[in-house]
Amino acid sequence: MATAKVIGVAGYSGSELARLLLSHPGLESITLIDRRAEEPTPIWKYRPNLRGTTRQMVVGKDDGSKADIVFFATPDGVAMEMARGYLDRGIRVIDFSGDTRLRKEEIHKKWYGIDHKDPALLQEAVYGMPELHREEIRNARVVANPGCYATCVTLGIAPAIRNRLITPGSVIADCKSGVSGAGKHLSQRMHFAECDANFSAYKVTGHKHIPEIEQELSLLSGSEIRLSFVPHLLPVTRGILTTIYGELASDISVEEAQEVYEQAYSEEPFVRVLPVGEECSLKAIQGSNFLDISVHVDRRTRRLIVASVEDNLLKGAAGQAVQNMNLMLGFEETAGLLQPGIWL
Repeated sequence: MATAKVIGVAGYSGSELARLLLSHPGLESITLIDRRAEEPTPIWKYRPNLRGTTRQMVVGKDDGSKADIVFFATPDGVAMEMARGYLDRGIRVIDFSGDTRLRKEEIHKKWYGIDHKDPALLQEAVYGMPELHREEIRNARVVANPGCYATCVTLGIAPAIRNRLITPGSVIADCKSGVSGAGKHLSQRMHFAECDANFSAYKVTGHKHIPEIEQELSLLSGSEIRLSFVPHLLPVTRGILTTIYGELASDISVEEAQEVYEQAYSEEPFVRVLPVGEECSLKAIQGSNFLDISVHVDRRTRRLIVASVEDNLLKGAAGQAVQNMNLMLGFEETAGLLQPGIWL
């Protein structure tokens, strides 16, 4: 049995993480922290559906007790200041923010707009995508939990890049996300009157998940890859649907492309490659840690078209973090994560 701490349970991802950890079979205790809490508060005040299921409290600061792992479900800039103190005490770290995702300090500064206060974290951290870095995650002290868009795009196109089905510079990712992906800090765009029955693109040329996608795809390719990535805001609460386009490197059939994807993910517990002709949908993955993929070949335009969907709060955040924790602490990778998704 192990012990865990969560810093940042007030946000959507942090409270979702708390929900998962409270029922995890491998944890004997957890500490939930909201740095703005002035007094101990029941977790159901943050996550009302937990009322009556637990007496777990949220506290305002860490009491300094020992733990096996700490999660930073915090905004950019927090983990880079606090993670080192936990590492020095032998506590492993999973970071939800951009503080540990990129390998180069100058690239971090370019995309996040702040100087990194602990650049050594960038070198030590393992990118927490089990389908690509499983063995490194098992031995890591610091894991960078990927961004939600980055997970959906990278897993959606990775087999095509690795098997050279497409020309590397031709990737276009057209992404749509529910409003919970933006967190609880409201902009005008997120107000009900603005997003209800609406649909719009945003950060068309400068979203901060771009460099981590390019970083991982470049590693798979063995050469630098740049892609066009356009996110859109859907008037739904949760879920991401991504449609990815790439120019075919050779004349292949959809059955051949399907076989590549099925082989790539045949042993992966949370990636489901749908049968040829079956389309992805948000409702099929909402409330679960699964990522669904459908593969298409447009021979008329010589394009591979891949659709991928995930729950942005689970496979795109808290669920993937638990998957990483399971690997780091020696649990079954699926522990605490196999509950079915919600439907209607």
